[in-house]
Amino acid sequence: MVKESSIKIEEIDNTSSHLDTVKELWRLNSATLGFFPKGAFAERAKKRQILVALDPEAGCVGYLLYRESYDRITIVHLCVNKEHQNKKVARLLVKHLKQITQEKYRGIGLHCRRDYDLASMWSRLGFVYQYDKEGRGKDKKKLEFWWFDHGHPDIFSNIHIDKVESKLCIIIDASIFFDLYMNEDINSEESKVLLADWLDSEVEICLTDEIFNYINLIPDDKERESQRQIAKRFLILPTPSENLDELIQVIQSFLIQKNRDFSDFDVRHLARTIASESHIFVTNNPVMLNVADKIYDRFRLSVLTPHELLTQLDELHNKPDYQPVRLAGTLLQQILVQKGQEDLLTNYFICINQGETRTEFQQRLRRFLTESEKFDCYVVMENQNQPLALFVYGKHKKDELEIPLIRVSKSQLSGTLARHLIFQSILRSAHENRHSTKITDLKLDETITSAIQEDNFVRVQNGWLKINLAVVETVSQLSIRLANLASNLGQEYNFCLQIANNLNLNNCMKDVQLSANIEKFFFPLKIIDTEIPNFIIPIKAEFAKDLFDYDLAKQTLFGSKIELAFNREAVYYRSVKNSRGLKAPCRVLWYVSPSKHGKYCGVSAIRACSFVDEIIIDEPKNLYQRFQRLGIYKFEDILAINLDDGNIMAIRFSNTELFNYPIELRQIREVINSKESFQSAYKINSELFIELYNLGYTNK
Repeated sequence: MVKESSIKIEEIDNTSSHLDTVKELWRLNSATLGFFPKGAFAERAKKRQILVALDPEAGCVGYLLYRESYDRITIVHLCVNKEHQNKKVARLLVKHLKQITQEKYRGIGLHCRRDYDLASMWSRLGFVYQYDKEGRGKDKKKLEFWWFDHGHPDIFSNIHIDKVESKLCIIIDASIFFDLYMNEDINSEESKVLLADWLDSEVEICLTDEIFNYINLIPDDKERESQRQIAKRFLILPTPSENLDELIQVIQSFLIQKNRDFSDFDVRHLARTIASESHIFVTNNPVMLNVADKIYDRFRLSVLTPHELLTQLDELHNKPDYQPVRLAGTLLQQILVQKGQEDLLTNYFICINQGETRTEFQQRLRRFLTESEKFDCYVVMENQNQPLALFVYGKHKKDELEIPLIRVSKSQLSGTLARHLIFQSILRSAHENRHSTKITDLKLDETITSAIQEDNFVRVQNGWLKINLAVVETVSQLSIRLANLASNLGQEYNFCLQIANNLNLNNCMKDVQLSANIEKFFFPLKIIDTEIPNFIIPIKAEFAKDLFDYDLAKQTLFGSKIELAFNREAVYYRSVKNSRGLKAPCRVLWYVSPSKHGKYCGVSAIRACSFVDEIIIDEPKNLYQRFQRLGIYKFEDILAINLDDGNIMAIRFSNTELFNYPIELRQIREVINSKESFQSAYKINSELFIELYNLGYTNK
């Protein structure tokens, strides 16, 4: 159920007392809604395909009736009582329909008579005009087809990628589109420079779906269809739909603050552009150009005239490399360092305590920036201008990821951010098939040194060394691999030989804690023939977002909680009941269950793997006090868990790997040969664990 203001949205069945009101609303509006067979309302209600809007005083004040067909939803009726129109009732009904159909269906479509003049309403609700067709009635009235796309990938989804990667992709606004192919007056000449032949190999002119809503405003049928066919020849960049409404609200608030007034079409067009893979919007709109700098500062979108595009072409080609990305799904940004930032970064990251001079620091940083084929230099920023961390990856060695510089500025986040950056470096090294990560920065402060030591790095002559093995092997195979590393790579790797010898002496397979410690030491190693237990554990999408799943966090406008996202370890609370032998240490595959409001894509799937270090059963208050810094951030969330003799379970876990390919429920059931719904913990053997784990990385 969705609640906004006082209106509630409810799905009804054929026994509902509201069904008669729905029929009456249809009867009063049948002239516009059209004929609907007797008994069809009851049939749709049986399938729970009628949504009603309920006002606490007036009762049922509107309804939405739909049907499903293969991979899409069709809205048949959307009707609101006249006294409650213009109160966002229709928006609430459509919003609920989007939420409950997000996971399963490709999108939502509908036909609407053109002479009803409802184009602005459907476009405000996120739908995009597609085409006209002749109605079936005697009067042959034209029908518009409108479509809302849920954004699920299909066989055509990646057609745009080659063009995005090979050319500079720009999005043009509607006025420039019409200048290019519709207007002949002299004022359109500046736009027509975009048609220069030499630009074809440099620039890909793109559109968003919103262009079709502009085209729908053209009154002449032939001209409208002609412009629609022209637009279809362009590359239409996909724009994820799940957060578009939130983004539109943010843009509207931004424009109010800047005292600027854009049309609804322009706001939606800007939102779709920001959400796309382009970072350049070309326009001649003076109102938008007046706030171009502010739009870039807030949304990292360059707003340019056609002339500015041509004069800045070389610079813009390089600009995508410097676009910030969310760090761990938070609103902190990770961005490549540019030449000219040395002075600023020196002020934040020089290590005076270790005797480092400004000249020494700047010379090292300039070397890394100059040798960009060997080094990637990143800075973590807060609010565009507050550097929090600086780190450099040396990528020139095939088997070793070098970190010649890693610094964090003094802040409350210093310790957790340092641990997060080191952990992500280890994962990057391992998943690029490197067997080690080496930190060679010799001017480290205590915060970084403590983080390094906690992460099983070994002190070597010129730095710190960590072995990270992205392999699945038996104890015997691991012993051979470690011995080979030691013999081939010299003295620094002698500790590998010592561990290899100990593996042969100790019965690692039977000692669960010992084998768990070895896996963590060489993380992300997985040893096949140990007795470490394996479980699939369900977790709600809202909690997965904050505790470990930055891909889910990026689906929300405001990201995950910083204080949780950067923790190497975390705590998840659940009921003690139906734990099915869950104990620590163990490996866990996280099955992320859908959100109540259907706001996340890629759920109903195993999305990550972690190592469970500890399981504690106690009263909610005691567990919350003990793990408050690691776990769920609201005490009421814990109180909502079903108690067992007054107790709940806290699962403390670490070393979480987010899979490249979420493993869908269908695939899981095929692997485990069971129709399990994963409402509680589910134990699996090592063979099934490894098969699912490999699926998460290779999807094969």
